[in-house]
Amino acid sequence: MNGWTEIVSGMLWSIATNPSLMIIIWFFAIILEFCWSGLRNLLTIILFPGKLIHIASHIAYAHIKGIKMRFITILSATRERSFIGIILSKETPLSVAIFCLSPIIIALPLYILFIQLATIFRQQIEFSFLFLWLALSIFIEGMPSAEDLGTILKMAIYYEPLSIIFLSLTPAVYVLNTYGYGTSIGTYITLIYVLTILILSIVSLRRERTPTVYGAT
Repeated sequence: MNGWTEIVSGMLWSIATNPSLMIIIWFFAIILEFCWSGLRNLLTIILFPGKLIHIASHIAYAHIKGIKMRFITILSATRERSFIGIILSKETPLSVAIFCLSPIIIALPLYILFIQLATIFRQQIEFSFLFLWLALSIFIEGMPSAEDLGTILKMAIYYEPLSIIFLSLTPAVYVLNTYGYGTSIGTYITLIYVLTILILSIVSLRRERTPTVYGAT
């Protein structure tokens, strides 16, 4: 039993303390939503604390912006389309982008906190497992969901069609940076590259109009 405990503990520590690996897991989780939704739903159940924090972050941002949402809307927002529809109809493109990325702002401090707690309680295996699981779930589910990414991507292409060319170079950026700097740094650079292109496209000064719907599904 101790052997299995050490193996599981080692795996949790290896994953939860490696943000670049969790970013890769998040990326494949996004892909699973389109090709194997059942497995993605299972992953969501396993990582449900992070999913709850993700949804709560969107709700908090809406409250900060003074946007009122009915309780039934919150209950039906498991795939977040209800949230995004409300925000799109009332806010500027930059505000919508911040809304889509708001879970990251909450997730990162909580992730750091739980990693620190896991380190403090490392000798107490139950508490260590608990804090590592919370850290891992909050980090992965705190990243933008498929709906978040889809909304930002469609806005970026709408405001700056040329952005699709730079976004199509993402695989090459990842491969080159991974080859030059290693997997961890290559992953971080690629993520920053994509987010930078998306945000710069949205805040383009030569387009000021705000569409009411972006690629509704």
